[in-house]
Amino acid sequence: MAAEGYTKIESLQEQTKEPGGDYQRWMAELQAADKELDKWRRNGRKIVKEYRAERSEVSGIDPSMERRFNLFTANVNILQTSLMNQVPSATVNREFKDQADDVARVACYILERAINSHNNRNFRLANILKQVVQDMLVPGAGLSWHTYYAETETKTQEPTEAMLQANPQAEGLEYDEVVKEEIRDEYVYWEDMLWSPARTWDEVRWLARRTYLTRDQGVKRFGKDFKKVPLDYAPKKNDSSVESKNLVFQQAIVYEIWDKETKKVLWLSKGHDKLLEEKDDFLNLDDFYPCAAPLIAGLSNGSYVPIPDYAYAKDQYKELNEVNTRIGLLVRACRVAGVYDKSSAQLKDLLSNAAENTLVPVDQWAAFAEKGGIKGVIDWIPLEQIVATIDQLLKAREDVKQQIYEITGMADIIRGASKASETLGAQKIKAQYASMRIQERQKGVVQFCSTVFDIQVQLMRKHMDIEQIGKLAQVEFMAEDQQLVQQALQLIKMPEFVLRCQVESDTLSDIDFQAEKQDRMDYMQSISGFLKDALPTIQNDPMMGPFLLQLLQFSLAGFKVGKKFEGEMDRVFQQIQQKLANPPPPQPSPEEQKMQGEMKLMEQEGQQKAQEHQMRMQEGQQKVAMGQQNLQLKAQENKLKLVGHQQDAAIKQQQGQQKMEQNKAAFWQKLQEQQMKHAMQTFQGAIPSVRQ
Repeated sequence: MAAEGYTKIESLQEQTKEPGGDYQRWMAELQAADKELDKWRRNGRKIVKEYRAERSEVSGIDPSMERRFNLFTANVNILQTSLMNQVPSATVNREFKDQADDVARVACYILERAINSHNNRNFRLANILKQVVQDMLVPGAGLSWHTYYAETETKTQEPTEAMLQANPQAEGLEYDEVVKEEIRDEYVYWEDMLWSPARTWDEVRWLARRTYLTRDQGVKRFGKDFKKVPLDYAPKKNDSSVESKNLVFQQAIVYEIWDKETKKVLWLSKGHDKLLEEKDDFLNLDDFYPCAAPLIAGLSNGSYVPIPDYAYAKDQYKELNEVNTRIGLLVRACRVAGVYDKSSAQLKDLLSNAAENTLVPVDQWAAFAEKGGIKGVIDWIPLEQIVATIDQLLKAREDVKQQIYEITGMADIIRGASKASETLGAQKIKAQYASMRIQERQKGVVQFCSTVFDIQVQLMRKHMDIEQIGKLAQVEFMAEDQQLVQQALQLIKMPEFVLRCQVESDTLSDIDFQAEKQDRMDYMQSISGFLKDALPTIQNDPMMGPFLLQLLQFSLAGFKVGKKFEGEMDRVFQQIQQKLANPPPPQPSPEEQKMQGEMKLMEQEGQQKAQEHQMRMQEGQQKVAMGQQNLQLKAQENKLKLVGHQQDAAIKQQQGQQKMEQNKAAFWQKLQEQQMKHAMQTFQGAIPSVRQ
């Protein structure tokens, strides 16, 4: 072991060849990092106690008599509210805002809606970021952790007909189906993070965090081998490194290490003699680490170790508490007290509550009067000196406070306090220069939040299912761009699609509704004013139309309030450009309009006369048609009469023929009867001769 308390490694390649070399290497890495951050952690615990206003001894004074002036806590709360007072909103933009790239615009809008929808649920990310900012303001550094989590179930797919034909006993294929997926955002307590000793963030080779697992959690996560891991976490009663000191379940400290050089993720416990698990990079993030660079209050070139804000004004905060404690002690000493002549015991009753509006008898009045009365027998504590000392201490306290404000940058205008004698210009100047430190802090917070949102976007694009992204974004309600939604969702999954995710600084503080209203009014005035000036130019020279419309789009891109109208504006501009490409015929001059009017009147008169002539023609045609109809009716009547005569003649002819037939039949019948009669007569005449 070296004097530093850890083993120095000469060659990593040779170290990994030894049995258990990886474990020994990472134990040395963790020990070196702990030693590098040990002083900061010890100071951080003291600062946390100061923030919590925990009692401590001040210059040998009894803690029960201490009167603290908790200005540090008040300053931290003011700064925390100034840096982050609400859930930040993500803004996702494509790298180049091309005019006709509507699919990319909708893809960015879907991701923006999905990220904000995820972060606004239960205010989880807002609470995490507030904790990170508080860690930055108190101990000096804060960190959050962001990973992708998926829950799968093993299911069986029924065999297909082709599989059954090839093998009648074929079984279904098993596959894992994702039943739950989400992005997990976690807060990392400031003492639980550590990194390789470095001078800058770019030189950090690995980043780690401590996690605390019970036996059941460890077995579920790492398997049965975790039963050999000792439950070595035992918080001390006087240790402020964690909030919970009274734990029911025993826990083991497990280090999660992200090694940027090898792109591997490792888990180990110092009480176990080998690595618990080692994996290749499974998130595939652009910057490898599942977190943004720690939000650090102060850094010096050459050492990537936080410097808390409290360290710069530590002496002043300590002096402030001492002065305030002394003021409290002197205020307690300011009371009516003194001594009196024991021989004038009656004066004791004069100061009692029962002596109000009462005369107290005095023995030996002459002797009492010779001593000078009450002034001669009573002597009071000299309060003038105590009061004068208190006045000086009050001035000293204000001086110390002013020193703290100058060191920390907490100007009175930020705290909402000002003097009535100050002019508006003086207040503006104070606000301008006092806000410089705040703006620098805000830039750091904005950069941290932007990196967090960028990591979330990467996790969604690289791991989350398209349907889940659409569900988070509620794409079914995007009525304006509904026809582009499916193409945009496919574009989100394409690695070559480059976009930017950032946070606007004004979204970290309370919404200024008056400023937002003014932004909207400026947006509307920009559109109306530009169109008012540009339309005459476009009418005189349509060739200027496309350029002026692009210029308007460029100017409107600077307004955040108009982002939701960008798609509709693009469609309107396209329609305008189409109209400009096919301009209407030029308008005629006034003389031409007059001639056109006269020609229209003449044309209308001619059309009217033609209509009248046509009506007369139609009336004549109707008369001729009616005459023809009458003639046709008469011809039909004559024809009917002729047909009737013909039918009568045919009937009569038929009747005559029938009568002739009847007469003929009667004639032949009569002839036959005569022939029969003649035959009978002949036969009867022949009978006698036969008999003879």
